[in-house]
Amino acid sequence: MEIIPKAPRKLPPWQTLLFYSSIVILVVAFISYFVLDHFVNTFSKNLEELDETLAQERTAEETSLEQGIFSYQKKITALSELMANHLFTTNFFAFLESVCHPKIQFSQLNLDSLGGTAALLGEAENFSALGQQLLILKDKPEINNLNLSEISIGRKGAINFTIKFSLNPQLFKK
Repeated sequence: MEIIPKAPRKLPPWQTLLFYSSIVILVVAFISYFVLDHFVNTFSKNLEELDETLAQERTAEETSLEQGIFSYQKKITALSELMANHLFTTNFFAFLESVCHPKIQFSQLNLDSLGGTAALLGEAENFSALGQQLLILKDKPEINNLNLSEISIGRKGAINFTIKFSLNPQLFKK
């Protein structure tokens, strides 16, 4: 047992400073939480009020303009789909010009671009020219199911004929 009491041990000043500054930081953080929560709620209410005001202030003119825009948007979408599925039948004429024999004349064309079939009524100077024309057509990958029919000898010894064939659908795509 000690008879003489010893003086209590003093904490170093840095520990005291650290203790009190920690308490101050804790109090500031606690108060800041509630202040920021209050601001968030206030701004949320203001934002909702502004949204309601904007929604209420739509005029009849704005509504009609919006309907007009939606109408044009639907038309543009429909036109885009139509253009994507459009068949370019003019491609067939360029193709026909490239495969036509010089001694063959076609006088009638029946073209079904949706069904992918064509029938040509023509006249050849002789059987040799007609045979060469058939070979040219047979070698083309765009033509399938080539069929020669209704062969007859016409005026001045010309050969009249009808050629029917199926076409590759890619011929009508751009």
